[in-house]
Amino acid sequence: MDNIIHDLKTQRQGVSGGLPGAYKIIPIAFYAGVVFSLALSLFFYLSIREYKSKKLQWEMQTSQAKSAQNKFLTSHQEIVDLTEKAQGLAGWLEGARPLQPVTTAIGRSMSEDSTIAELAFDRNPEIPAHTFMQLKINGGGTDQIESTLASINALNYQTYSAQQVKATNATDFQATLIYSDRK
Repeated sequence: MDNIIHDLKTQRQGVSGGLPGAYKIIPIAFYAGVVFSLALSLFFYLSIREYKSKKLQWEMQTSQAKSAQNKFLTSHQEIVDLTEKAQGLAGWLEGARPLQPVTTAIGRSMSEDSTIAELAFDRNPEIPAHTFMQLKINGGGTDQIESTLASINALNYQTYSAQQVKATNATDFQATLIYSDRK
């Protein structure tokens, strides 16, 4: 059988002479590439591990920062709520001025021929700075109302939505008193 195959094959002498010397570098380059890819793979593997550990640290720091921010926002909201309550109370106290000076001023403004038949004050519970005043004067007329309003204005109270009804010997006056701080 050796001869049969050998007989089919013709002699080809000097067809190619072997590889050039530069091609001997190819196996060296291949092994160097394998070593470089292994080193690069090891570098990427270590980088991924470092990234994962840093990511966990960042997530922990982020959660701590968010919890600190939530604590700050909660305390800030509590302060804002307390400030709003305090401002409401301060506004209410500012508006809830004692009415004794007003009644005294009205009494002192009456002339000899005028008397107070009725005097009523109703304070608005929602806006305590607004006080509804009803005044009924016997005698005196419009001049008496003007002197009474002048004495009320001297106490820094302004009249709003004033209504006056004059009868034969009596004058009914209604207005909302609003305190204005004029210094």
